[in-house]
Amino acid sequence: MKRPGRVPDSPFWVEPGDIDPAGGRLHLSPEESHHLLRVFRASAGTPFEAIDGSGLLYRCVLEETERGIAVGRVESKVEESGELPLELGLLVGLPDMAQVESILTHAIPLGATSIDFFGAERSSQGALSAQKLDRMERLSRSALKQSRRSRLPALRSSTGLGAALEGILEGGEKYLADPGGEEGLGLLGDLKKTGQSHGIIAIGPPGGFLEVELEQLRSRGFRAISLGPSRLSTSTATFALLTVVRNLLLIHRLPRVDKTGLSGYL
Repeated sequence: MKRPGRVPDSPFWVEPGDIDPAGGRLHLSPEESHHLLRVFRASAGTPFEAIDGSGLLYRCVLEETERGIAVGRVESKVEESGELPLELGLLVGLPDMAQVESILTHAIPLGATSIDFFGAERSSQGALSAQKLDRMERLSRSALKQSRRSRLPALRSSTGLGAALEGILEGGEKYLADPGGEEGLGLLGDLKKTGQSHGIIAIGPPGGFLEVELEQLRSRGFRAISLGPSRLSTSTATFALLTVVRNLLLIHRLPRVDKTGLSGYL
């Protein structure tokens, strides 16, 4: 006996070029179509959602299949679905690839809008290769879908701290993870008081930043924030800072989940 289909609980990725310019229909890729049609056993009339990484979530109904390709009729669009009310960029001293992948798969659900893995003085390598950046892009899409966000973070890998600093937005609040810094819980209060629309967080590689790098960051307006007296790994420090920011945003500024649909933060 054939099991009934299930309504998908995560959005599917759709390439921008596969969306009807008028916004009425979209075509999923063969891989995403297989997931919808075979894993979820979707049939005509099954509702599903799709994202293209530009900040739009498309609420669709499966209309038909064309040679195994799922064609959705767009019922409505939601802007900035699942996104935090301000931009949060990360400058991360390049750790090993296991930590790079862990940071991607966790920092994106926590709200990071840009991530630059740069070759710090204590990093074992310089900028990541094009092949590794391609893998990072694939992991980022998966993390975006899993977390129900709609805007794909910008990914970079700079050759050093100087190059990473050249790529950041001017203005905004800037924070540096450092055991000798101030207590970190006042971080969001500063963002609220200054009315900034973005923040940048710098996290060192395994072993931390060298003093010359700390001076370079301080000269660009980064303020040292402590996460406690113990040394944290690069990935743990990243998650800790993002969690502080996210939780305070949820308390003070972030709209609650949209009860009429599946989108938004829970």
